[in-house]
Amino acid sequence: MSSYMLAQLRLKYGFANLARYEAAMVTIRELFESQGIALVAGTVTQVGPLYEAFNLWEIEDQGHLERALGAMTLGDPRALEAMAELDATVEHEQTRFLGSLAFAGGPNTA
Repeated sequence: MSSYMLAQLRLKYGFANLARYEAAMVTIRELFESQGIALVAGTVTQVGPLYEAFNLWEIEDQGHLERALGAMTLGDPRALEAMAELDATVEHEQTRFLGSLAFAGGPNTA
């Protein structure tokens, strides 16, 4: 069974904030991937609440995120800069930890 983390973010209003968020997320993605966390999908609403973003990350387990953040903030000043940019552009964040369902299987399921 695969494990995932879904981050739902409400960005501060404005095209400039969306651009700043996307630029910071390039760094966050790179750093997460260096820790074995894979971005499955990064989206923003087209119809519905403006400036609402969703990021679906594949993780090892619920502790994977905490381990990765600890390693990132100790080793790379770009992480702190990107996180500060997210602090400036994100109004609210909610995360969920998810598990896959059998019907969603891939090539290794029977």
